[in-house]
Amino acid sequence: MSSGKYIVLEGPEGVGKTTQIQLLARKLQQAGLPVRILREPDSQSDLTARAIRQLTQDPRYPMNTRTEVLLYNAARSQSLSVIRDSIQQGVICIVDRNYLTTLAIQYYGRGDVPDYQTINTIINFAVAGIEPDLCIVLDAPVDTLVNRAKHRGRGERFDSLGADFLERVRAGYLWEARQRQMPVVSAIETEEDIAATIWRLVSNELASRQPSRALGIQTADERPMESEAPNVAAPEATPVSAAHTASQNNGATVQNEVPSKSRPGQGSGETTADQLLLQKRQDGSYEITQAGHDYLAQTVTDTAGNVYAFTEELSPVTIAAAMARLSRRGDDMRVTLLDEFANQLGKDEQLLRRVITAYGDDSVQQLAGIHVVVEEASNLLTKKLEWGRLAAYLEQSTRYIYYDKKDSKGQYRYHVPEEFDDELTGAYRQHMDRIFELYSSMVHALTDHVRTHSSVPDSERDAAFNGATRAQACDAIRPVLPVATTSTVGIYGSGQALESLVMHLQSESLSESKTTGDKLLKAVRDVSPILFERADRPDRGGAVVAYRATTMQNMTELAKALPHADGALSEPVTLTDVWPRNEMDLIADMLYEHSDLPLEHIRDEVATWPYQKKLEAMTSYFGDRLNRRHKPGRALEKAHYSWDLVCDYGIFRDLQRHRMVDDLQWQILTPKYGYAVPELVAEAGLVEQFDECFAISQKLYDILLESLGASVAQYATLLGHKMRWKVTYNAREAFHLHELRTSPQGHPGYRKLVQQMHEKLEQVHPIIASAMKFVNQGEDEELTRLAAERYTQFKLKQMSATQAIASTDS
Repeated sequence: MSSGKYIVLEGPEGVGKTTQIQLLARKLQQAGLPVRILREPDSQSDLTARAIRQLTQDPRYPMNTRTEVLLYNAARSQSLSVIRDSIQQGVICIVDRNYLTTLAIQYYGRGDVPDYQTINTIINFAVAGIEPDLCIVLDAPVDTLVNRAKHRGRGERFDSLGADFLERVRAGYLWEARQRQMPVVSAIETEEDIAATIWRLVSNELASRQPSRALGIQTADERPMESEAPNVAAPEATPVSAAHTASQNNGATVQNEVPSKSRPGQGSGETTADQLLLQKRQDGSYEITQAGHDYLAQTVTDTAGNVYAFTEELSPVTIAAAMARLSRRGDDMRVTLLDEFANQLGKDEQLLRRVITAYGDDSVQQLAGIHVVVEEASNLLTKKLEWGRLAAYLEQSTRYIYYDKKDSKGQYRYHVPEEFDDELTGAYRQHMDRIFELYSSMVHALTDHVRTHSSVPDSERDAAFNGATRAQACDAIRPVLPVATTSTVGIYGSGQALESLVMHLQSESLSESKTTGDKLLKAVRDVSPILFERADRPDRGGAVVAYRATTMQNMTELAKALPHADGALSEPVTLTDVWPRNEMDLIADMLYEHSDLPLEHIRDEVATWPYQKKLEAMTSYFGDRLNRRHKPGRALEKAHYSWDLVCDYGIFRDLQRHRMVDDLQWQILTPKYGYAVPELVAEAGLVEQFDECFAISQKLYDILLESLGASVAQYATLLGHKMRWKVTYNAREAFHLHELRTSPQGHPGYRKLVQQMHEKLEQVHPIIASAMKFVNQGEDEELTRLAAERYTQFKLKQMSATQAIASTDS
């Protein structure tokens, strides 16, 4: 995992640190980065630090300067351990204050403890090498600070101190910033101008992608700390502009001095100067440098194409971690690899050959796993890629990423089918561009609407709030995204599963599927050629592809004899089959592994039991479930439920990813079943634009249907168009699917559908349904996502606390 960053905003009271921290955090979150706002030494995550801080701020407890220095640094030691742990988890910590405040107030401001070196020694001991990656000092004249603080009324110890004291404090900040080469930003400009200057400094720091200094890898002697106190107690308060400081700051604003990651094969893992792997464009996107392409040439099979595999240059753990970033990051996977994982090396070159020798080709295909990535796959293709059950998949989420960013060619993210001629391509692009323009306008307008009309207090509008409201807007607007919208899909599968996927894609009728199948076969052969020698042999893979294609064609012809649907919709949820009819017939299977009798004998015995004893047996089998991850045993896999469902394509694509299902099939996409307008869209006054997207889609669908037929015309449909599909799954999977997909953080659309499915199941198997105690039937339209985001932050806090305890015990 890539380490995060430790960024500090410093300066006297009244310079606007709180406002700028909030603006910076919002900007980083919009870029898809994990952010945490902290105060040092008063971490929200450490009770000890907070208690010490409260003591020092309470006027009822008078204390001298030496006591203040010791207490503040005791709290600082506690706070910094929380910051260090967060950074190790990849989080960008934006921190209000650090040890400069102790020097500015207790040394320069107070002036009654002249031993500068001793104070620094105490600070060094507390900091223990956890230095900020970037410390920005905000500065303003004392008159300005006094005017801003006049009506604060906070009652803290320092608020009642005079202008002379504040002058010395300000001078101390400026002196220390100059000596430590920290950038100083004038705080008398507008909030927007100050924020823009801070953003430039932070962007340059993030672009460096150096190992974070906050991890404690730097010794106290290596830090830019003054070895002696200045000759005067309070140096002159010389104003320092942002531009002047930037010219003196080592690397803070000069991108061409940033060191890059090491290249594979160097072995040492050290950074190499003047070798950038990525460069940031003005629009915030990244461009891969020649050094980056050189690195990628050794780690992926194709540095520019849309389909590629990882080589053994990276360890499986590193690859899995990189793929996990797909859901919350909209970049090309290779950009993510260079940005976050380029230093992670590891491989076992002899493993594959050794296992092949011992176990043979077919067995190795089952055991040897390969990670592959397909970029720019249409949402139509993503479901084809995720068709197999014996592989793992992750794709970019329409629930967390704004899909209005254009590529390097100025095009929106949608697939243009190979079947089109130039004339059809022109018409297709015209319709698609208009839909994406409307999407972009609506998703940002709805985000503003949700935040403006939220009942969450301003004081609680933190990172969780921003993430929850963004997801709420994306959830409501994603129905207008076309099925042609492209995404990145990460796949991990055995050689056998990937060979089956290749053959499945090659047997499809759409050119996108066939082309991707060919590219996928080339990519996996580049990594492990021996596993895929037979994938396209006429007597092996070729025969399978021909068999599948012929069978599909024959069934399509037979289906033409059936009457066509008139567009009228059936019930959204129909439970077509259930087995067994009597759920108590499963009791013998529940007892089987705990008995030495044949199954038939157990059935005969259970048949003589009274109802109450049978009920007791079933409830005992379910046990005392404390959370949804407590799953009953495999006897429940014998019971099955078959469903015929109607929902929009966006809901289907979320539920389709469940692997432990049978009989998963879906019908060809069409606009004839209509769509629904989310309530939130109506509340925001966006119905007209929403409807316009579906009208454009219908026109484009008619054009494609007439020119190339129903299969290719699917690209014109939208995620909000309703469709038919069916699925069968067992009762044990029902526990997982029903409880997971009704949880508060789920999409409102599939939550409602699965709640209806659970009601149907409850009618036929009430005892089993009652054991699914974590099915969530309630909804809070505003707070469901916020609750989930806050729970994520709570888990991170608990993790930090556990790590701190473990560190203490060791």
